[in-house]
Amino acid sequence: MPGIMHEAPIELLRRNPLLAAALLHGSEVAVPDSRTAVMVAGDLSSALPAELRADAVILLDGPQPRPDAADTSTAGAGGPSGRRPRLAVVVESQMSPDGGKRRVWPAYLALARAQHDCPAVLVVICPSRPTGRWARQPIRTGHPGFDLAPLVIDAGTTPAVDAPGLAGAAPELAVLGALTGAVDLEQEAGRRLVLETVADANLDEDRLETYTHLILAATPAAARADVEAMMSLTFKDEFIDRIKAEGKAEGKAEGKAESAAAILLKMLAARGVKVPAPVRDRVLSCTDLSQLDAWVDSAMTASTLRDVFPD
Repeated sequence: MPGIMHEAPIELLRRNPLLAAALLHGSEVAVPDSRTAVMVAGDLSSALPAELRADAVILLDGPQPRPDAADTSTAGAGGPSGRRPRLAVVVESQMSPDGGKRRVWPAYLALARAQHDCPAVLVVICPSRPTGRWARQPIRTGHPGFDLAPLVIDAGTTPAVDAPGLAGAAPELAVLGALTGAVDLEQEAGRRLVLETVADANLDEDRLETYTHLILAATPAAARADVEAMMSLTFKDEFIDRIKAEGKAEGKAEGKAESAAAILLKMLAARGVKVPAPVRDRVLSCTDLSQLDAWVDSAMTASTLRDVFPD
C-alpha cells in the first residue's frame, strides 16, 4: 500500500497543479505558457484487460492564440493551427525500482496523448538518487527511434525555489526539495530555506497544515527536533500560532469540520475509491475534528474504502 512519502508529491500537485510546469524547468520539453493547469483522472485504461492508472496527470494549457496571429506557439507542443497549446504531464512517484513500471510507462504516454489529443511527457519523482538513476535509464520499446527516457526529479534535479519564473510554485518546490533530498533538513540553512519559503507564501490554513505535515514526514529522525524547534521559535507566528488560532477561533470549528470532510471526499475520489451515499452522509455530518483528521490521514494511503472505514 502506498505510504505518505509516495503520496506526498502527488498531494503537492493536487494542491497546485502548476508545479508540473515547474518540474519541466530546464528540460527540452516545449511547455505552453501556462495560463491554467488542471489535474485530471489518472486512469489511463484502454480496452486492455489490465488497469493502467498513473499517479497523476496534469494538463497544462496555454493561452488561446489570436485568430490573426501566426501559429508559432503550438509548433513545439504539437498543437494544430489556431488551437490552444496543451501538454499532458504524466507524473509517477517512484519509491524504489520496479521493472513492471518500466513496461507500462510507454503505454501511459501513448494513452495520455490519445485521451487528451496533445503531446505528453513522463516525469518520475524519486526520493533517492539510486532510484533516480534506475528511472533515468532509457526504456527500449523495440521500435526504431521510439525509446523513452523519463524526466527524473530527484535530489540532483529538483528545481530550486528561486529559479526564474517559478515563484508561483515556490512553496511546493520547497516541500518537494525536502522530500527528494535536494534540500538537506539536517543543515540549518536547509531547514530555514524550506520553512521560510512556506511561511512567506501566505498559504491558506489547509495548505499550510498539509505542507507542515509533509515537511515533518520528510524530516530525518536526527533533524526532527531541530525542525520542530525552528517551527516553534523562529517561525512560530507563521506555523504554530496561526494553525492553532485558526483552528480554535470561535465559530471556526464547524467550518473546519466541513472543510476536512470535503477534503476527505476529494482525496478518496482522486484515489479512485467509491464512497456510498451512507458513508458520504456520515462524513458530511461528522463534527468531530479528531475523527475527521484520522480519516484524512488514512485516506492518504487508502486503496479501498475499508482502509479508511474499517467498521
